[in-house]
Amino acid sequence: MRACEICGHRYHDRASGRATSVCPFDGGKLVPLPDPLVGRLIAGRYTILEKIGQGGFGVVYRAHNDVVAREVAIKFLLPELSADAKNRERFLREARAANRIDHEHIIDITDFGQTDDGLVFLVMELLEGQPLSEEIRRGPLGIARALDIAMQCASALSRAHELDVVHRDIKPDNIYLVTQGANRDFVKLLDFGLAHMKGELRLTATGAVFGTPEYMAPEQGRGAPMTASADLYSLGCVIFEMLSGQPPFRGTTPDLILKHMREPPPHVASRVPGLPEALDALVWKLLEKAPQKRHRDAFHLLEDLKRISDALPRVRASVAPDELAKTRERKRSVVDVQKPLQMPTTWERRAALFRDLARRAHGNALPPWLSQALNDLVDCIGRVRETERQIAVAAEAATSRETEIRAMRLRLGRAIDELVRDESRAVGAIDELYRELGVLRPAHVETETVVTRGLVALRDPASGSTMSLALATLLHDTGVAAGRWLEAEQRLATIQEELRRREREREDLHFQVDQLKGRLGSGSAEQDHELTALRETLQQLDRERAALLDLTAQRASLITQHLSQFPELRELWTGETPLQANVRG
Repeated sequence: MRACEICGHRYHDRASGRATSVCPFDGGKLVPLPDPLVGRLIAGRYTILEKIGQGGFGVVYRAHNDVVAREVAIKFLLPELSADAKNRERFLREARAANRIDHEHIIDITDFGQTDDGLVFLVMELLEGQPLSEEIRRGPLGIARALDIAMQCASALSRAHELDVVHRDIKPDNIYLVTQGANRDFVKLLDFGLAHMKGELRLTATGAVFGTPEYMAPEQGRGAPMTASADLYSLGCVIFEMLSGQPPFRGTTPDLILKHMREPPPHVASRVPGLPEALDALVWKLLEKAPQKRHRDAFHLLEDLKRISDALPRVRASVAPDELAKTRERKRSVVDVQKPLQMPTTWERRAALFRDLARRAHGNALPPWLSQALNDLVDCIGRVRETERQIAVAAEAATSRETEIRAMRLRLGRAIDELVRDESRAVGAIDELYRELGVLRPAHVETETVVTRGLVALRDPASGSTMSLALATLLHDTGVAAGRWLEAEQRLATIQEELRRREREREDLHFQVDQLKGRLGSGSAEQDHELTALRETLQQLDRERAALLDLTAQRASLITQHLSQFPELRELWTGETPLQANVRG
């Protein structure tokens, strides 16, 4: 891939030919591009501007959405991974899953696909901020700030888990902090549903375990099937680190896995003096080895976090100087190669110039082939313009439909959140009632035994028929036991009735959630089909435009080769002459 120094148009070697070193339109030198992706147009609407990061499995670029005039981020799967069809399919499949979540604290994935030359990509919102890991490197965050970040993470996980998406790699690097208004700690969870592709840790030949050892749940280390509870354990490790500045366990990868599986974690209060007892207990609960001993779900965790946060003294937080200003300065390439792979606006003028130069060379008696070549060039330019118009219309339609679909999914997601939160509370109430039953039933049996023994003793002739101290004591003890039995019996009946009511409430809420999830699922299938059709249309138009651009370049090259045979004309269409400057302007 090379670009013209003058007009910025990019040429594939297949179109311009390796021997060609100048632009067939204005004679500008074709310079190799250090990064062929910069300046390229993806999916008919995203112009790649600059590379902004690279990880173990992908590279991220800043891009411009030409339809809505907004900058986005595009992540490309690394070529060595995209060569594997399973990796490509997993990448796109997980992108679709993450795209359905639509939560304010989860990074938006607005588009995804694969280019004709095999580039697999995701289009995401562009975040200006820094990962939580950078903040922790400066030291512990403090209780209030750590709770605020943890609550946002729990809110995002509650939505994801309810929609059957488990992150599998919750860690500070995947928790991004951006500034929204006065809030400099607005959380965005990254890499949702993609963490298993990173392959940071593989334990067996037959199966693979993915994750980051410092934050890995015990069941994750064993290679057991993971549930949402694994994410809660990882978040517990993150909260521990936010409060203390260090994760709960340190060591080599094998040591870490064994410690998570076998070694009790330290109490975070042992490292953070003055930590509220309730917060220490919460972190300890999250770090339980058995998943069933942790919070029952992310909604439950969120409520506990809010309860602790509300109990803290209200202190006005001081706003630190904005340390992200430097990261917001955008670098631009020295060579202006950021123009998209599309026809420069001067090409129509070039075609008119070529026709004028041809008349200067041949008068009005143009060779038939040259006249036809000029006509073909104008026709090619017109076809490119029409294709670009169709691409603009299709891109706008796709963007508009994506916006509508995301708004609908967001509404359904919030409705599901409300219902599932109520369902979680109902489940919690049911659990409490069963715990009370577990305590009350033995006491009920014990008092019944005492009453039965007392009645038997009273019927015994040896007890006497006249009042005595022993008889009075027996009557008193039996009466007290009977009163306790009666209270227990009444409480048992109340609990049983409350359990039936709560179970009906839970079943009703669960039914409503299933209905909404069904609507979301069926709607998503139809919408995905619709968006796929729109994206395929864009891809087909993109292919047609690329072919027309190549053909246009070939037509222009044929004409310029002929005109270059006339020395008196050459300076009129090559080099920085006044005429060319006027044409290009």
